[in-house]
Amino acid sequence: MQAQEVLGGVLLEFKEDPTEAALWFARAASLGSAVGKRSLGHLRAEGLGTDKDLVEAERLFREAADAFAQFNLAQLWWGHRDPESVLALLSSAASGGVVEAYLVLGDLLAGLDRDTEALKSYLQAATAGHDKAMYVVACWYRDGIVGEPDRVEALTWFFRSIATGNADPLHEALLMARDMSNAEILRAGKQSGQHGYAQAAVETVAKYR
Repeated sequence: MQAQEVLGGVLLEFKEDPTEAALWFARAASLGSAVGKRSLGHLRAEGLGTDKDLVEAERLFREAADAFAQFNLAQLWWGHRDPESVLALLSSAASGGVVEAYLVLGDLLAGLDRDTEALKSYLQAATAGHDKAMYVVACWYRDGIVGEPDRVEALTWFFRSIATGNADPLHEALLMARDMSNAEILRAGKQSGQHGYAQAAVETVAKYR
């Protein structure tokens, strides 16, 4: 059973052959594999290597019943079921260790104007190391989406996001730092554990003041 799961994954990720991968995931699923069921469910939901069948995809996700399957099912339901059902699935998936689910949960909560809960969910993803969530959190603190703007907290999360290798926040971080005191920038560096970035920001923005 494990061999079928691995082979299906290799064919899908490295050989880019969803048709053959679907066959191996189906074999694993027939033996009771949760991985096989949710992987085949994903292919069924997207119509990759097999006929698109949302009903069958939902059945497979339900049978798999693990955290990743719950995450897949939540995405399948998004826009088609009541939001509370989707929220419950995403919360369960996130609690089960699917960090990405916290980010999607935050997006859904934000769309429902439940911003305080959304920020909490984004923070959970960011704290778990999700770089996109770090960027979102930084922007929310910068813009004061929940409460007053907090530039130090925003810069803290921009620095953390940059430290993951994501260069996208660099411009926003420097732009904001131009209106901050050196003490504030260095405090963000201390909070983020990125003193080097903070010192570089201090030196960079000094040229434009």
